[in-house]
Amino acid sequence: MRRNVQIVIVDGDNRGVVERRAELDEACRENEVEVRQAGERVLVLVPTWNVEAWIAYLDGQTVDEMRPDYPRLPKPRQCQQHVDTLADMCRGDGLRAPAPPSLEAACAEYERLPGNG
Repeated sequence: MRRNVQIVIVDGDNRGVVERRAELDEACRENEVEVRQAGERVLVLVPTWNVEAWIAYLDGQTVDEMRPDYPRLPKPRQCQQHVDTLADMCRGDGLRAPAPPSLEAACAEYERLPGNG
C-alpha cells in the first residue's frame, strides 16, 4: 500500500522558492519540529507570486510568474484538471518551454518522492 503524500504550499511572493523553503525550515527548528528529511513523502511547493500563474501556464498560456494578478478560478475544486496536467508533465516529458522556474522546482519536488525519481 502506498503511503500518502503531505503537501505544503506557500506563496513565494517576492522571496522566491529557495528563500521560502529556508524560512519554512527555520520555522520548523524554532518550533521544535523536525525539518523534512530526504525520502520523506512531503512536497514543498512554492508558487511565485501565486498559484494562479501556474494555473494559467497549465492552461497553455505563457506566464510571467512575477506578475501577481492572474485571475482566480471561480471554484477551487476546478483546479483538479490542472493538478492532473502537472502530474502528467512531471511524470512524462516535462514542462513545455518557457516554464516558470517555481513550477520547474515543483516538478523537481515531485521527482524527489520515493518511487517517482
